[in-house]
Amino acid sequence: MRFQGVIIAEACRVEAGDRQMRVDMGQISSNRFHFAGEDANPVPFDVHLQDCSTAVSQRVGVTFYGIADDKNPEVLSVGEGPGIASGVSVALFDAQDRLIPVNTPPRNGSRLYQGPTTLHFVAKYRATEKQVTGGAANAHAWFALTYQ
Repeated sequence: MRFQGVIIAEACRVEAGDRQMRVDMGQISSNRFHFAGEDANPVPFDVHLQDCSTAVSQRVGVTFYGIADDKNPEVLSVGEGPGIASGVSVALFDAQDRLIPVNTPPRNGSRLYQGPTTLHFVAKYRATEKQVTGGAANAHAWFALTYQ
């Protein structure tokens, strides 16, 4: 008889409710945007980590993955087609209001605390063109944690 397996040293676990998170961006007028690169409607959201062990890692970085906008690969696309807004995307920021480019390894890590740690982020609509047209503006992303 042979028993095989691996025990991993996991620094934290993501709170169950944050694994399928929904961030409600609300409604905003297309007239709000005046130029490409303009941000509007900041919406804070958090990722809650539980059972963190600082003996395993001291810092954690977050990478957000998703379909990047054709006009700006650092932000999330809201899609294309009938009924979909155009000229707008979703940009993600850290707690210091620094842009987190999607599909890019983390530049900065956040400090981990023994036990629970909360990571703070902000999502904003970002104009990718001067002209923004109305419609659904939904983006999808998933995240990965990198322990340092």
